[in-house]
Amino acid sequence: MSCCSEVMTPIEASSCCTPHDTVAHAAQAMRDSGCGCAPVVEDTEHLKLVGVVTERDVCCGGAADDRRASEVRVEKIMRPVSACCGASEPVEEARRKLHEQRATCLPVADKAGGCCGTVSVHGLEKW
Repeated sequence: MSCCSEVMTPIEASSCCTPHDTVAHAAQAMRDSGCGCAPVVEDTEHLKLVGVVTERDVCCGGAADDRRASEVRVEKIMRPVSACCGASEPVEEARRKLHEQRATCLPVADKAGGCCGTVSVHGLEKW
């Protein structure tokens, strides 16, 4: 059985955001990385994962309420770290979480809680 670490895409610090960043920053990180989520980390040096912001969160948590992305903090719309995947979790668990969260992509955390990558619906198609 495959685990998330085998199917994930490695992450770069520029693809992450902090709870204090704006939703606009998170959306830019998603656009620049081509990923449907932005891992939310305590700081971009250590990448300790604290949650996730998805494309859906940006739309439903900001735009749908006619809130300016540059004025809303990520902490107001982010999902908790429990929505993320563990590196050693089975691929089927990642599929379940993606479906449950209605997301196309979720961050992957290593044993120390650091963000090490992302898994996506598209990346799991071959598994």
